Amino acid sequence: MNLAALLLTTAPRTFIDRVFSLRDLSTGGEGVQFQFAREWPLWAWALIVIFCAAVAFWSYWRITGPRAARSTFATLRTLTLVLLAALIAGPQLVKQNERVEKDWVVLLADRSRSMQVVDAPIAGARTSRDDQLRAALALAQPAIAELSAERELLTLGFDQAAFDLPFAPDGSLTLPAPQGARTALGAALQQSLQRIAGRPAAGVIVFSDGRSFDQPTRAALQELADRTIPVYVYPLGSSAPLADLAVTRIDAPPASFVGDLVPVTVDIDRLGATEDSPITGGTLRLVAADGTVLDQRPVSPASSGATRVTLTTRAEGPGRKDWRVEFTPDDTSEDLTTDNNAQRITLELVDKPIRLVYFDGYPRWEYRYLKNLILRESSFRSTSMLLASNRRSIQEGTDRLETLPRTAAEWAAFDVIVLGDLRPAVFTKEQLDAVRTQVSERGAGLLMIGGPSFTPGAWAGTPLAELLPFGLPTSEASVPIHRDGVIMTPGPAARPYGVLQLGEAGTDEAWPDTLTNPDLKWNSFRWAQRIEPSTLKPSAEVLALATPIAADGTSTSPTPLVMTMRYGAGRIVYVATDETWRYRYGRGETLTERFWIPLLRLLAPGSLGRSGQPAILTASPDQALVQQPVRVTIKLLDQSLIQRGSETVSVRIAPTAPGPQQSPEVLTLSPDRPADAAPSLIATYAGTWVPAQPGAYAVTTDDPLLAGTDLAARVEVSLPEDELRRPQADHAALAQLAQASGGRVLTDADLPALATLLPNRELRILGTPDVETLWDKPITLALLLLLLAAEWIGRRLIKLA
Repeated sequence: MNLAALLLTTAPRTFIDRVFSLRDLSTGGEGVQFQFAREWPLWAWALIVIFCAAVAFWSYWRITGPRAARSTFATLRTLTLVLLAALIAGPQLVKQNERVEKDWVVLLADRSRSMQVVDAPIAGARTSRDDQLRAALALAQPAIAELSAERELLTLGFDQAAFDLPFAPDGSLTLPAPQGARTALGAALQQSLQRIAGRPAAGVIVFSDGRSFDQPTRAALQELADRTIPVYVYPLGSSAPLADLAVTRIDAPPASFVGDLVPVTVDIDRLGATEDSPITGGTLRLVAADGTVLDQRPVSPASSGATRVTLTTRAEGPGRKDWRVEFTPDDTSEDLTTDNNAQRITLELVDKPIRLVYFDGYPRWEYRYLKNLILRESSFRSTSMLLASNRRSIQEGTDRLETLPRTAAEWAAFDVIVLGDLRPAVFTKEQLDAVRTQVSERGAGLLMIGGPSFTPGAWAGTPLAELLPFGLPTSEASVPIHRDGVIMTPGPAARPYGVLQLGEAGTDEAWPDTLTNPDLKWNSFRWAQRIEPSTLKPSAEVLALATPIAADGTSTSPTPLVMTMRYGAGRIVYVATDETWRYRYGRGETLTERFWIPLLRLLAPGSLGRSGQPAILTASPDQALVQQPVRVTIKLLDQSLIQRGSETVSVRIAPTAPGPQQSPEVLTLSPDRPADAAPSLIATYAGTWVPAQPGAYAVTTDDPLLAGTDLAARVEVSLPEDELRRPQADHAALAQLAQASGGRVLTDADLPALATLLPNRELRILGTPDVETLWDKPITLALLLLLLAAEWIGRRLIKLA
C-alpha cells in the first residue's frame, strides 16, 4: 500500500469532499482512487520524511531558546517540508473509465430440405430432423435465454446461405419451414465469421445433419484457430446411414408419333444401404396426368450404384403429355425419403403419317418384303425405288417422286430415309450432303441395310461415311462376313429403345426361345456381315447381336448385327444382314413386322417439330446445371429469312414457374458461321446463357426476323448438388469440424448447460480516466500558509525571529 492509498483510507471521505471543494469526483464515488501524479514508493516517502525532519531539527539545533519551543518549531518546519514534497508529487483523485465488451456467440440452425427427412431416432421411433431440431432447441431454451442476457447472441438459419433468425427474450427461436434446395455449411460458417469480425467470440453452435455440398475452407478453419473460436456441433438425423432409393435420371424422347412405343429409361440410385436398413425392392410406374398407370415394373435395386429400368407405353392421342415416373418401395418405412422418388417428363405426341423414302440397288428378297411391309403400314406415307447405275429406276409406294430429291428443301419432305445395297454414285455429292444435313440438322432418321455388293464398303469416303455407327477404311473396301450361319439375339440397347420385342403381345417374352434354337435352321441367317466391336464408334449402341454357328453346332463370340447412333438432331440405324425375311418361314409377316416397323418408327421422332419450319431453335444441353453454360442456337432454314438477314437475333429466356429470385432474361445471339460462307447456306445464330437459378425455363423469340414462327425450346436447370441427392446425415464431417476448432460434439445432456460450456471471452477496455487535482485547491494553499504562519508567529513570541 502506498501513501496515497493510506491517506484515502484513513481520512473521512465526506469531510475531504467539503474541505477540498471537489466538483467532478467524490472520494465516496465508485472506482474513485487517490493517487499522486508522480508515484513514489513508501520507502521513498519514509526517506523524504526523515530528511525533512533532519533538516528541520538541525536548523533549530544551535539556536538558543527553550527546548520545547525549538522542538515545536522544528516539527512545524518538518510538516511544511513534507507538505511541499507532497504537493510536488501532485496529489489527485482518479476514476478509471473502463468499458466491458461482451463476447459473441453464434448459433447456426440448418433450414434446408434435408430437415424433412425422417430418420432421427427419438424415444425409439423415427421422426424428422426438423422435429429433432425443435426438440433440441426446447432443451436449450433456458441456456439460450441466459446467453442472450449475458452475451451478444447471433442466431442464424442457413441452407445455401445464412440468414437471420429472430429469437424472443425467453430464448425461443422462430424457425421458418425447411425449404432450402441445398446446404452450404462452409459458406454459412464463413458468413457468420464475417458478421463477428473484430469482436471477441466465445464459440459457434451448429445444429445440422452435416450434409453439405461445400466444406469449411482452410481460411475459415485458420481463422477459427487464430481467434480460438471453438465450434460446438449438435448432429441431427441418424448416425448410421439409412438406405434411400432415388429416381436420379430419366431419358425419354421429347416428341413421338401417335401409336409409337415410347421408351422411358429411368435410373434408380441406391444410396447408403446397410445391412441394418436394406431395401429389397419396389415398383416403378409410369403414370399419366389423370393417374392412369401406363406401365409398371418390379425393381430389385443393385446393392450400390444405379439400376437402369425401361418403361414403355403405346402413345395414344395427340397433344402435349405430362407424365410422371414414380418409384414405390415395398416397405416405405425403409426408404429414407420419398421426396426424390418421382420426376415429371413432358413430350409431344403428333398424329400424322411418317414420311419415308426407300432406295435400293436391286430387287433382293429383303427389299421385296420390306417395301410391302411399309406399304401396308397405314401410319407410313412411303416411296420405294430401285436405282440402277444407269440412273434407271422402278418406283412403288403410296407417293410418287417425279425426280430424286436434290436440295435440302426437297429432302426435308421425309422423316426417314432408307438406303439399301446400292452404289453411292447414283447420287451426286450435293445430294449426299443434303441427306447428311437432313439427318444432322432437321432430325431425320437414316436406315442403312448392308448387302453383299456395295453397302457399307462402297460408301467409304462419301459424306455419309461418318454417319455409320462403325469405322470404315478411307477407301472402298469390303466388310468381312460370317462364313457360317448366325443366330440373332437382342442387344443391350434393344429394351431401352422398345425395339426387337418379337415376343407375343401381352406376354413377358420379349424374344421367343424358338429364335435362339440353332436346330430349327429357319431362324438362322445364312449371310451377315462381321462388324468388329472394336470398330464401333463411342456413341454407337448395339440393338442386336449375331452369334455365329460353327459347323459342329457350337457358337463363338457374338458381333454387332443391328446398331444405332445419334448424329446431330437425327438417328442412324445400320442392319448388317439382309436375311430377316427368313423369319417368314411358317410365321408369315409377324416376326418381320415386329422387327422392322419399330426400327423405322424409332428413326422418325427426331424430325418432329422440325420439318416444314422456317427455322430451328435449340438449347444444348436441355438438362443443365446451375452455372453450366447452355448454348442457344437458331438455324434459319427458309431462304427468304436468310436473304433478309440480321446482324443479331434475340431470344427470351423465362422461368415457366417464376420464383422469388427468377426473372426473364433477353439473350442476344450473334452470327455463327464461317466468314466465307455462301449466302445460300443455312444461317446460324448462337449465344451462351449461364443459368443462375434452378427450375424449368422456356426459350422463345419475338425477334422481328422470326415473327410468327412460334419457335420454342425448354431447358431444365438443376443444382449441382441437390439437397436430396444424398439425404444421409454426415455426422463425421461435423465431428471433424468440432475437433479441428477445439470444440466438441453436443448431446441432449449438454444443451441445458450451454452457457457454462462456452468460455468467457469478454474484454475490459480502459478509456481516458477522469482526474481532479488536489494540489491547486485553496485548502492546500491555506494549509501551507498556516504552517508557515504558525512557525513565524511562534518565533516572534520567543524572540527568535
